[in-house]
Amino acid sequence: MPWTFPLFDPSQPLQWNALLLFGSLLLLGLIGGHLVSKNPWIPRITGYLLVGIVVGESGLQWLSGDILKVAHIFADIALALVVYQLGRYVDVGWLRHERWLLATVVSGAALCFAFVWMALELLGVARPLAMLAGVFAIGTAPGVVMVVVRDLGAEGQVTRRLAAMTALNNLVALVSAYIMLPVVATDVDIPLQTLLSSTVYSVFGSALLAYLTYRLMMPLARLLGRERSRQFVLVIAIITLTIGAAHALRLPVLLTMLIFAILSKNLDLQYDLMELEFGVASELFIVMLFATIGASIGLADISTIGLSVAVLVGARFAAMACSIFAFARPARLKWRQAGLLTLGTLPMAEASLGLAQISAVYPQTAAAVAPLLAGTLIVLELLGPIATQFALIKSGESGRE
Repeated sequence: MPWTFPLFDPSQPLQWNALLLFGSLLLLGLIGGHLVSKNPWIPRITGYLLVGIVVGESGLQWLSGDILKVAHIFADIALALVVYQLGRYVDVGWLRHERWLLATVVSGAALCFAFVWMALELLGVARPLAMLAGVFAIGTAPGVVMVVVRDLGAEGQVTRRLAAMTALNNLVALVSAYIMLPVVATDVDIPLQTLLSSTVYSVFGSALLAYLTYRLMMPLARLLGRERSRQFVLVIAIITLTIGAAHALRLPVLLTMLIFAILSKNLDLQYDLMELEFGVASELFIVMLFATIGASIGLADISTIGLSVAVLVGARFAAMACSIFAFARPARLKWRQAGLLTLGTLPMAEASLGLAQISAVYPQTAAAVAPLLAGTLIVLELLGPIATQFALIKSGESGRE
């Protein structure tokens, strides 16, 4: 009597599931990160990105469609953990003494918007899309900055300024994007009142959800006491709960998490909440985050819009350089430190600040600007981490030379 395997048919394609996806990406990402990190100037997250590109839509297409949507769940958790750590660099008391840092952030945001808008419009890009690209370009990649900082163990003036600037840049970029969208949206079939109400809901809804989540967490932190393992679980639980609530309420996750992190840092006057290092736990999700970003990158995009991408990257870098160098002396930065800080801001915010969420209200606008932002992401996600790692090593704040 022949043996049969009724539950498995070798002629059918392998059915991916969440566990198979998670385990495969962790294994491949671990190998890719290890191989590239043999070069001291290349961070391991570059290896994660390359693995994502190989298995994603531009490569073997193992990670695409519905499977990619599952991967985005893990990526959301990773980005939320990163943003939480990043937001806690925004200490209002410290910023009062570092008012030139705020001036750098504000001027950098204004110059980035103006430079990118004008440069793209001169190139022939439609004004609404050029303006929107200028707003999106303000954000510096939180995942890249925090992972590189943590890997290098970097600490010092350049590192702290880079982290605080990244958090504030993203906050400005997100709020500005939602304010700008009703003005420049090409979705003419949607009433202006609907667009404006969407902006108000997104911005103030995120702030309210962040505050309510903070108010939920603090009594629990006091109840559990300053015991690291318990607070670790508490923060992970609250962050996951916040992501789920933001998705359910159709609120921007990144904006909600940034506000939540800043509130938890500055309203906790009794220091009930400990400073936590997520370490090994976050490492699992970091691999998923950058592999997912890599899988989402379409290499074909850059072939048709290469010039626009080059102009956007150049204009953004010039704007950041002008703002940082303009306030370097009042901020007590040496010219070398200012140059390295500028280089560290090169990576642009991952996934273009949640363009997928914006597309729910502005489908036509999101579809029009997506190719340009995707092409820029290809360049800055691959070159940005290398630039940030180089900058922090050369700053002498990483313990490596």
